[in-house]
Amino acid sequence: MTTFGHWIALALAGGLGTVARAGVTTVATRLFGIGFPWGTIAVNALGALAFGVIVGATRSRVTLPQGIETILLVGLLGGFTTFSSYAFQAVELWESGRPGLALASVVASNLLGFVAVWGGLKLAG
Repeated sequence: MTTFGHWIALALAGGLGTVARAGVTTVATRLFGIGFPWGTIAVNALGALAFGVIVGATRSRVTLPQGIETILLVGLLGGFTTFSSYAFQAVELWESGRPGLALASVVASNLLGFVAVWGGLKLAG
């Protein structure tokens, strides 16, 4: 990610991810209603699946041009959901023989996220 073109591609991919997130959320809401966050769950699951597919493929058999993996993972999927990064990092910890850290990452991310949203709501009044 050293050229201006790569930065533009990263930004465009992020925008596409954002639009895709809105589309998936809209479809899920139409299908299942608003009583449960099905759209968010769908986005998080799809993003995590796509992240795993991209990383798994590039680790085993696919060679992408320089910067494309970053554009896909950070741009496209970052705009779609950051949950995929969070889930991948927890899996990496687990697979590297550090299950305690993987569990700590999952618990900390969820607990801190919950507390941060609650705190933000309280701060906002």
